[in-house]
Amino acid sequence: MRERMGWLWRSAATGFCFFVFGFAELFFAVFVFPVLMLTVRDLGRRQQIGKVIMHFNFRWFVELMRGVGVLTYEVRNLERLDRPGLLILANHPTLIDVVFMISFLKNADCIVKGALVKNPFTRYAIESAGLIPNSASGAELIDRCARSMERGNCLVVFPEGSRSDPSELLAFQRGASHIAVRSGKNITPVVIRVGAHNLGRGSRWWNPPSKPIHFVFDVQEDLAVQPFLDRQPELPAAARELTAHLRTYFQTHMEKHWTQTTPLSSS
Repeated sequence: MRERMGWLWRSAATGFCFFVFGFAELFFAVFVFPVLMLTVRDLGRRQQIGKVIMHFNFRWFVELMRGVGVLTYEVRNLERLDRPGLLILANHPTLIDVVFMISFLKNADCIVKGALVKNPFTRYAIESAGLIPNSASGAELIDRCARSMERGNCLVVFPEGSRSDPSELLAFQRGASHIAVRSGKNITPVVIRVGAHNLGRGSRWWNPPSKPIHFVFDVQEDLAVQPFLDRQPELPAAARELTAHLRTYFQTHMEKHWTQTTPLSSS
């Protein structure tokens, strides 16, 4: 009976959290970000403020979900993210991975669907925070990513491009590797491990697991890009080799034994 009541509570709490999050996003889209666009003329300053707003917005949502018992999480080696200009690559098992990642970073940047720039409910948030639409050509997109990191922003990329099964990665797309080899940026991998959950591909949020979802965000040591460039002077070849290496790297780290005994950590 107690387990059944816990399931019902998490189901209702998950719905409540997403409802509140949707309402908050609508409020920011209609009132906060348009006002920011009108009142802060300096582009760099406006984008900096926009990123901080997005960070705290996502931060409170994560803490809301933890507070009502929908999930728990821990971050290992969080201090490795406390550096400017990082290229952060992560696997993508759930719907809220990007929410978590931006909640850890006050200067996060990411690539978003170009269609969202035309959507009136997301346009001002994307423009205010200076997020990068994927509608640009390949070379222009990579150049914008490189310039963002040069300004000190941390670029978060999910090489799978879509949510995957927690135990089996999708094929990695080459975009992240092209950004790395063309910018010469080392990669900061973040391995996301998650137990039974209802936020993945084909899952239903109203059907939670028997226990709160537990996330582990494991920030790894930087992965050097130069060795790939040394072996493959041609950039497309280096990107292909790096892409294959990254998928093997993430799959191997996901399969390592992990426990839920590490104390919870937050930024």
